Amino acid sequence: MSKKLAAENSIHKEQEPGVINNDMLTKAIIEQGHKGEAGRLARMDQVQLEAITVIRLEFQNILKIDHLWVLKNLEVLSLAFNKIDKIENLHRLAKLKELNLSFNFIEKIENLDKLVRLRTLSIFGNRIAKLQNLDHLENLVILSAGKNNIATLDGIERLRFLKDLRSLNLAENPIATDGSKPLRLYVACLLPQLKYYQYVLIKPEERTAGKEMFSREIQDILELEKYEIVERERSAKEKADEVYLSKSFVEHLNGHQLFSSLFTGDPDGEALLAIGNDALELKNEYQAEAYGFTQKIYKIGLEQYERRQEELKLYNSCIDSERKKAQKLGQDIINHFLEVYNRLCPRVKQIVISMDRDALKHVESLSAHHALQPLLDELELAKDEFNSVFEDSWHTLMNIEMQLFERTEEGNSNFENTIKEMTNEFIEQAQAQFVLLREAETSFSEALIGVVQQFVTFKAASGHAHEIPRALQEALEDKDVIGNLAAGMRDSHMQLIDAREDKLINRSRTWVRELCDGLQNSEIKRNRAKVLEITYFLDQHRQYFYALFEEVIPTQGERKSVTARVQFTVDNN
Repeated sequence: MSKKLAAENSIHKEQEPGVINNDMLTKAIIEQGHKGEAGRLARMDQVQLEAITVIRLEFQNILKIDHLWVLKNLEVLSLAFNKIDKIENLHRLAKLKELNLSFNFIEKIENLDKLVRLRTLSIFGNRIAKLQNLDHLENLVILSAGKNNIATLDGIERLRFLKDLRSLNLAENPIATDGSKPLRLYVACLLPQLKYYQYVLIKPEERTAGKEMFSREIQDILELEKYEIVERERSAKEKADEVYLSKSFVEHLNGHQLFSSLFTGDPDGEALLAIGNDALELKNEYQAEAYGFTQKIYKIGLEQYERRQEELKLYNSCIDSERKKAQKLGQDIINHFLEVYNRLCPRVKQIVISMDRDALKHVESLSAHHALQPLLDELELAKDEFNSVFEDSWHTLMNIEMQLFERTEEGNSNFENTIKEMTNEFIEQAQAQFVLLREAETSFSEALIGVVQQFVTFKAASGHAHEIPRALQEALEDKDVIGNLAAGMRDSHMQLIDAREDKLINRSRTWVRELCDGLQNSEIKRNRAKVLEITYFLDQHRQYFYALFEEVIPTQGERKSVTARVQFTVDNN
């Protein structure tokens, strides 16, 4: 191929945009995973994209980030050296820990707030003008944003909220060229959690010098951020409380949330309550009753959650204890096996070498067999001893593992029964309160019908029918209107109450099922891995031990195995 043709092909290839699709992902996975025969076999099997945790799509001429949602368990992603101009479509990669977007055409940091597990981010060599939208990446440890167009210090102070940030690189940006205000000293004093700037350890004297040089700027930043710190702490506490209540299955039951939801988007109830104080007093009484019921559910939920956690803690403690006992027994067996193995191997090797030499001396002699017999006998004894300790070790280790598996299975079964009983108890207690809540709803509805009918009758009799709310005007001619409105309100409220009860029940039982299934699957996986580990360990040592019997030494330009020599002497005896 001529240089001109090669250049044309190169240009044509460069003009073709890279599109992230299944073919690109599969090709990258195979190329980065297996080579040679292993690669050929991997190509024959269908690549399971969900199982992939690491992928690098570099120098692919990619213009747009897309289609990565299929890699649900991805932890490391590199899209460096492409033509990407926008950070997007990464929000589904919830497990991502490392992201490399270096050497692209990105102009703005955005759409990263869902990557809460991200620990390493490289956006080196782009067109970014400002550090922004990073302060929610609270697990970020390393940030490389050098060689961009960052021309303002604004935004760097937001990195103070990243408590785990340890390494920062902003080199080769416009802000790094001002010699009168060294950027290194600025970040040294501004970011006390930072240990390395441009991959060089920050010294205490640099922090001190930075505080002196940028004292005014730091003071302004501290003044502005103190209010946000309070708000963030409040928000974090609310989030933690919400998670805690969610795990207790009683979220939004610690206040008036459920009751308030009954009257949200409820036109029938709104029409009945429009008569004024008498109806509102009934509503307030109902609210007080409902609050009492939801508070009981809330408290029962928290109490049961703590009981479940204690039971889970006790279960884990028992399982860990059983596993440690098995590990100790297994280690003793392994130590004994290795003791015998380490004693036999040097001796076997020595005998093999000795036999090899003696066999050479007597290779033409009929007395070779008699000369080698003592060594053959000793080798046979060594084999027998090794085989004995091998078989004993394998059976004992497998027996230990089988007993551990059976005890764990029994423990899992007992734990499942206990946790189901506890959950059913919680559900029954919660259901009792929901029954009372529905009864209160019925009483409220019936009382409200009476109050509204009395109101309409009184207004009509006193000549003030015009004061009746418009939605109730039809009640003057049709007595069923009020009852129908109340029935509609009650049905709507009952559906919401039932839905919240169902949510509590379903989530509780789903949690139990997923927990117990997870424990079961985890034990099966651990057991299989342990069996493979034992088998592999013993087989490797057995193969090495038997290989000693096939060792040869060079002589007269040839190599002969001990087995061949022994066979030779026996045949000629």
